[in-house]
Amino acid sequence: MEDWYRIRTLTNQGLGIKQIARQLGISRNTVRKYLYSTVAPQRHPRRANQALVPFLADINLMLDQHLIGCRILEELRKKGYNGPTRTFYRHLKPIQAAGRPPLAIERFETPPGKQAQFDWSDYSVLIGGVLTKVHIFNLILGFSRFRHLFASLEVTQAAIFEALEESLKFFGGVPREILFDNPRAVIIRPRPNLVWNPRFLEFAGTYGFTPIACWPYRPQTKGKVENPFRYLEEHFIKASSFLSWLDFTARLVQFETEAVNARIHGTTQERPVDRMALERPELITLPRHRFISQHETFRKVSADCLISYGGSRYSVPWTYAGKMVWVRSSQGRAVKVYAQDGGLLAAHELSRVKGITNYLPEHYQGLRHQAQTQKAARAEAFSKRYPFARLFVEKLLSQYRYNANYHLHRILNLLATCPEEIVRSAIEAALECNTFSWRFIQSYLNFAASGQDVPVPVSRKQVGDWPELFLERDLDVYQGLLSERGS
Repeated sequence: MEDWYRIRTLTNQGLGIKQIARQLGISRNTVRKYLYSTVAPQRHPRRANQALVPFLADINLMLDQHLIGCRILEELRKKGYNGPTRTFYRHLKPIQAAGRPPLAIERFETPPGKQAQFDWSDYSVLIGGVLTKVHIFNLILGFSRFRHLFASLEVTQAAIFEALEESLKFFGGVPREILFDNPRAVIIRPRPNLVWNPRFLEFAGTYGFTPIACWPYRPQTKGKVENPFRYLEEHFIKASSFLSWLDFTARLVQFETEAVNARIHGTTQERPVDRMALERPELITLPRHRFISQHETFRKVSADCLISYGGSRYSVPWTYAGKMVWVRSSQGRAVKVYAQDGGLLAAHELSRVKGITNYLPEHYQGLRHQAQTQKAARAEAFSKRYPFARLFVEKLLSQYRYNANYHLHRILNLLATCPEEIVRSAIEAALECNTFSWRFIQSYLNFAASGQDVPVPVSRKQVGDWPELFLERDLDVYQGLLSERGS
């Protein structure tokens, strides 16, 4: 049914059969079959297997006698039934279900702050002209019916944790219990032999709530959170389109505020936002920091203030260069970088193409000023330590405009243990050669330490005076050259 709906929607958007097949991952024949069919696809009831047909009356008679399935099958084997066991139970199951009395359910209410229920539902939403599969998480407080809706493009364990964290932050506290279904991100093995996911228990312990697992195939256990999904679909999703993801999330927040938490609830006959004022004081206080698992994705920030994630690079504030940070995918469309204390450092749109560098200019603000300040301080310290080297420092700053700080630092370390006469001769040699790099100073000191004669640079005095030429040309000469080049 979903394929049939999406095929027709994409056709209305002008896509061809080949494009639809490629986008949905199905064959072109399937697209044609659903596109040219006049009615929606429906499941047809299975006919009874021919091996069971002679025994249908016997089955009905034994059901009237309230015999269980395995006993009926045993009696049929005695009567000559030799068909598959699975075929027999497939035929028996709907007959038994039709004869059962309706299941009675007792509604229960919880006091303020005691319990919340968590679940999610999937929707096909038209965002920016593209049919997009969106997962909407819903956490609802049992007493007030106050809820928070959180949308994501993925439904991983990290997405579940993010939805829970954002919802609890929205509530301003934590209920003592949270009721869950049986997803593998939360529960490894369902009841009756219940086994919780260890990482999820780590999350629950951080926030201080007790998780409760529903029995399988019992959606009525979470009726408070199951039923509102239909209201969301009928009043927000259906027949709606959105310009972008930001437009979708902004309108979802508006719908949550105006149409969900502010309307009169059918059971309590009060607005959830009003009852929330009574429930919020009973909630457990939020932890000081976000949940950081032992299995989080940690990255070391490079010298150019970038971290690598998913095959692309993302910038962080320059003050964190060389430090460890942890990274999370957010809503399946963004990358968020946190400090080790849980503080948010950066948020980038998740790059769909590998090898891309994503940076924000504000992450580098102050870095150049900091480098200039350090350079000036180091130059002043160099001049105070070696007063005779002021000209050397000035020329070094002029020759190495962008990395003078690096050369000053290395030269200071080289000269730290040298006698003053060696320092003077090295500075004079550098001035004579008009080169001020730390490598030149290092080579000079190596010659001096080995006892060899330091090569004397060739100066103008040694080769005689250079001839001085005085040429004067009229400006029209240069104008003529420019005209020839332009032509």
